[in-house]
Amino acid sequence: MNRFLVIALFVVLGLATMSMAQQVDYSGTSVANFLKIGVGARQTAMGDAAISQVDDPTGLFWNVATISRIPSKFSFVATSMDWLVDTRLSYIAAVLNFKSIGSFGFDFQFLDYGKVEETTVYDQDGTGRYFSANDLAVGFGFARSLTNRFSLGVKVKYIQEKLANAQAGAFGFDIGAVFTTSFFNNNLKLAATLANFGTKMKFGGRDLDVIYVVPGSPSNKQIPASLRTLEWEIPLLFRFGISNYFIKNETWSLLAAYDILDSRDYKVRHNLGAEVGIKHMLYLRAGYKFNYDQVSYTAGFGFDFSSLLGYKLKLDYVYLDYGVFKGLNQFTLILNL
Repeated sequence: MNRFLVIALFVVLGLATMSMAQQVDYSGTSVANFLKIGVGARQTAMGDAAISQVDDPTGLFWNVATISRIPSKFSFVATSMDWLVDTRLSYIAAVLNFKSIGSFGFDFQFLDYGKVEETTVYDQDGTGRYFSANDLAVGFGFARSLTNRFSLGVKVKYIQEKLANAQAGAFGFDIGAVFTTSFFNNNLKLAATLANFGTKMKFGGRDLDVIYVVPGSPSNKQIPASLRTLEWEIPLLFRFGISNYFIKNETWSLLAAYDILDSRDYKVRHNLGAEVGIKHMLYLRAGYKFNYDQVSYTAGFGFDFSSLLGYKLKLDYVYLDYGVFKGLNQFTLILNL
């Protein structure tokens, strides 16, 4: 009976949150949208259908509850990707597992826009000066398995966007849950997450300080002033996911996953992915993303070097087709101790 109550809770929570989020159109009203960019080559290769099947420290990004199920005492991941229009996204995360207490994790996400040449009304071809811009998020998470089937997790993070000498910051919270059912030989999993529930962001800094000329002043009187900015919401995300190993033996494995993603500022999106494993060494992955503007299919592969090198090291790769933008590549390295 308890099993069916948990399943019903997941279904009701997922459908209710998606319904509430779509009552008002908030398109284009969120800030810190780098928080929507998927991390981890395995998860993005499977079309971002990740929250129920992630099994490494990128779970701090996708579903913090899953870090309680990492079997290693210590796990580390580093991933990097050339993002759109010459930007670069980097992500690192580490998880330390205390079986009697729970799992603690730290992650750091950084989007670097590089150097941008300054232009003005009078120097539209550039002034010869350059400025930088970047986004970052630093998070700390904790998760615990309440039973051998059900895990809960929470994460707090600081989010910052910076443009030259103006910046904005906010705090956010993620909550996640994952439940392993008894269906399909205990391989069917359900998961739900609420991400980026937190404070608003408002830009400030010395770049907003200006000199104001008083209109109509015969002496062109100038007074110091500051430009006023508005507060913006960070992107609230609801996810509901399901995954299952249809084949899982010493030679082959076949994993399929499906996620529903609902954000406060765009329509419901669907993510579908699959992974084929060969002798626990080579993994082939593919996915498809529905209701996205540019990206559609994803593909990638991964190698597990455990049997070859004697220690637990994985390398994953994904290729993303972004339509009018060039294709993007992401590499991820995972180390377990």
